[in-house]
Amino acid sequence: MNALRVTGGRVLRPDGSVTVADVTIDSDAGRILAVGDDAAPGAGDAPAAPDETLDAEGSLVIPGLVNAHTHAAMTLLRGYADDKPLDAWLREDIWPAEAELTDDDIEAGAALGALEMIRSGTTAFADMYFAMDRVAEVVDRAGLRARLGHGVVTVGKGEADARADVEESIAVARELDGAADGRIRTAFMPHSLTTVGEELLREGVAAAREAGVPVHLHANETVDEVDPIVDERGERPVAYAADLDALGPDDFFAHGVHLD
Repeated sequence: MNALRVTGGRVLRPDGSVTVADVTIDSDAGRILAVGDDAAPGAGDAPAAPDETLDAEGSLVIPGLVNAHTHAAMTLLRGYADDKPLDAWLREDIWPAEAELTDDDIEAGAALGALEMIRSGTTAFADMYFAMDRVAEVVDRAGLRARLGHGVVTVGKGEADARADVEESIAVARELDGAADGRIRTAFMPHSLTTVGEELLREGVAAAREAGVPVHLHANETVDEVDPIVDERGERPVAYAADLDALGPDDFFAHGVHLD
């Protein structure tokens, strides 16, 4: 056990109250051992002599924050293109720029994103991108927890390339799940319901179920995504996702701006 004693911070308790108190944490097990009087050396489960002491005066002490949707490597593209509709932003600026990124670029961007997350108190994140083996290395080095997935976009691709993209996402999900001493979990991550064709979505979701991993995608992000699905199918995106069997208890969507 590596015992960390955090002293003098404002502790957010489970009931929502905030009080100045000491906290003792087993940083190896990721477990809070004691709060308040029980955190005094030798009291309760707290060891007589902590391995480390951190002065948190003036700081808020809370469990790590969770960012449920990221593209960590896109930290490198911050400010690259702004003030444009999403579809134009992606097709005219971001996707062409991403096509030029190397695996080294993606690892560097993910590392920068990891540093920013740690600095802001984020200890777990879900990341949809490419070169996920390199992102996994960053997660391992940083000591973070993550849900990783290869992002699938099939629009504009031939049948073979589109199918290979889905297969890669499933392969990555199988290979990386449980990495970094169990701190990495995975998911099948199609970009959205409009950027991946229906047949491949169905095949990918079925493969994800077989692999035992959830589905994560962008949904209801803009009206330009919602309206075509309604016009073509007579149902909204979440209903379409349910029809695809992509609305299970462990599946999760990003954005959800235009919900009914």
